[in-house]
Amino acid sequence: MNSWQITQKPAYVSDFVELNKNLQQAVVSALQELEEDPVTPRGNTIKKMKGYTNVYRYRLGDFRLLYAAELNARMIQLLAIGPRGTVYQRFDFPGWDAPETAVAFGPELAAKPEWMEHPEWFQAEPQEPQKEKLPRKLTPSLLTKWRVDPLYHEPLMRCLYEDDLLNIPENKVPPEVLGRVMDGLYPATVDQLAAQPDQVLFKPEDLLRYAEGTLTGFLLHLDKQQEPLTNWALSGPTLVKGGPGSGKSTVALYRLREIVTHHLAETGQVPTILFTTYTNALINASESLLRQLLGDVLELDKRGNLPKEIRITTLHKTAQWIARRSGERFDMAYDNHRQQALQAARAALQPRQLGDASIPLANAIADLRDDYLLAEFDWVIEGQNCQSEADYLGANRNGRGLPFNQMRRQAVWQLYTHYRQTLLEQNKYTWGHLTQFALAQVQSGDFSQRWDYVIVDEAQDLPPAALALAVELCREPAGVFLTADANQSLYNRSFRWGQVHENLNVQGRTRILKRNYRSTRQIAAAAADIMRPVPDFDEEAMVQEYVHAGLPPLSYAASGSEDQARWIGQQIYEAARKLRLPVNAATVLVYSSSVGQPLAEALSQQGLPAKFMNSSQFDLDEPCIKITTLHAAKGLEFPIVVVAYVEAGRLPRDTEATEPEEIEAHLYEQRRLFFVGCTRAMRHLFVTYDKQVPSPFIADLSLERWQQT
Repeated sequence: MNSWQITQKPAYVSDFVELNKNLQQAVVSALQELEEDPVTPRGNTIKKMKGYTNVYRYRLGDFRLLYAAELNARMIQLLAIGPRGTVYQRFDFPGWDAPETAVAFGPELAAKPEWMEHPEWFQAEPQEPQKEKLPRKLTPSLLTKWRVDPLYHEPLMRCLYEDDLLNIPENKVPPEVLGRVMDGLYPATVDQLAAQPDQVLFKPEDLLRYAEGTLTGFLLHLDKQQEPLTNWALSGPTLVKGGPGSGKSTVALYRLREIVTHHLAETGQVPTILFTTYTNALINASESLLRQLLGDVLELDKRGNLPKEIRITTLHKTAQWIARRSGERFDMAYDNHRQQALQAARAALQPRQLGDASIPLANAIADLRDDYLLAEFDWVIEGQNCQSEADYLGANRNGRGLPFNQMRRQAVWQLYTHYRQTLLEQNKYTWGHLTQFALAQVQSGDFSQRWDYVIVDEAQDLPPAALALAVELCREPAGVFLTADANQSLYNRSFRWGQVHENLNVQGRTRILKRNYRSTRQIAAAAADIMRPVPDFDEEAMVQEYVHAGLPPLSYAASGSEDQARWIGQQIYEAARKLRLPVNAATVLVYSSSVGQPLAEALSQQGLPAKFMNSSQFDLDEPCIKITTLHAAKGLEFPIVVVAYVEAGRLPRDTEATEPEEIEAHLYEQRRLFFVGCTRAMRHLFVTYDKQVPSPFIADLSLERWQQT
């Protein structure tokens, strides 16, 4: 077995495919040598680079292969390869000629701009900046070398300037293809390399397969915090917590791969695995990544489909599937059905005459708003699987704002009973009721199928009844694996994991991921400030290391909607140019369609392709700037994010609540929503609002962490 593991930066792969075949073969031979010993100097072939403690160069004629060697991890990171006259230029830095200031290559080298000393970075660029010519002419031979399908050659070859390239619609050239071209045109510098993820190179020969087109890509390498969690604590249910962008979902995917590998080695059979998360968007992304992860472990069919033993879905769909298999006939209850059922229930509890026994009950719920009651039904009664009044009297209502005495709980239970009966008479099920029904089917044995392993990603967004269903569907408690971030919970109310199910005891089997791979240090720190006033803020989960650094978030006090739209369009255009990305790398998050649709029209009038999409319409592949709601963006990430209309009455939205406790709970929930929106940003974050009606949250933005204009 080789003693050193080889990983590579995506930019290195771009360098490799430009080499001629003889040189590519020479590189593969060199890597086979380096697998045995990459650090011992060998004549003029291997030397340590001046200015670095762990970067070496391997001589290949007039070319140089540059790599970093991590002694403790026994891991090689392939960084760059190119002509000696140019490849060294990417690694120039102030300590180049001063060995006493030598540094180690690693995430810490990622760009750390001294933004406070450069106010000009925040100045708007001219409306018509001078066009920058591409450094190389795009020819068929060059594009073929970069693994670009001939289908995309014509639109790319028409590009003479950088702006031409960045403004190609996605329906003509997909983002991944454009990214490959940008990597070829603009070789990564050392700070950019340090910010790139590591890809696993299982065999040096895989580079040749990639260059030939028989290998489509490489898997991401887990860091030293993540890797142990893929096969850790297999003797009981386990929980991995982490802040936004810490790689919780990546660990969950690798955990699945490790389970399959281990089970195949032990039994020769594919284990049954249920992998679930909250949204369809996350499911689609997970399924795509799992096809890559399992490609070298399992034989996938010609279409690349996963085997039937592995089910990737949401718990809502799982509950629906279980209910359908039972023969139950039902339709889903939508908001209008639920509202009508609640009104019917209120009418049923109205006193008919003076002295009626229902008067105290009616009075107890008279001042409770409809939306508050429906949330109570969803997250307390159905969410905690209350089957009787006694269950509800003992239910945990932390986070609901208004305290309920026994009389009020009894009145709410009576109201819920009428509400549910009205829906059942129409064969309507809410998602909560559907989950309860599925849970009962599983617990009674009427639904007998079980999975060897159940993995729940983003568990913080699920109610206790749904989590209990996940645990029940697992053959043994040891097979349950959860990822969660307490600070991102939009939908859930506080509870202890052990209260969800007797088998969900994660005490002593919980780990926290500390490294943030998504956002820059500045964005993450600013977002953490937003959440600190929240009582259940998980400070421990937010203490992170950061791979990326950049500019601080920027907020703008606009003079009306037109000014806000103008400024948003300008910032998106400029940020995209700086990142060398198309403008559709940007997403604008708003509180509702009432402002999203007009904003999309305003941006389109500026010549920027923009479209508002609600949660059911959201399509990552749509070739435009996506404008969507804060809820719809949960679990996703974007290079450029604008959180718009952060204004009083919008974020936080207006509430009819009058009780101080309920108002406080509402504001905390809206603050969480603001936090989730900001942490979708990877490189640039902008917040806008009308200066006449700023949100109270704006006052909480630290002047030390936010640049305000």
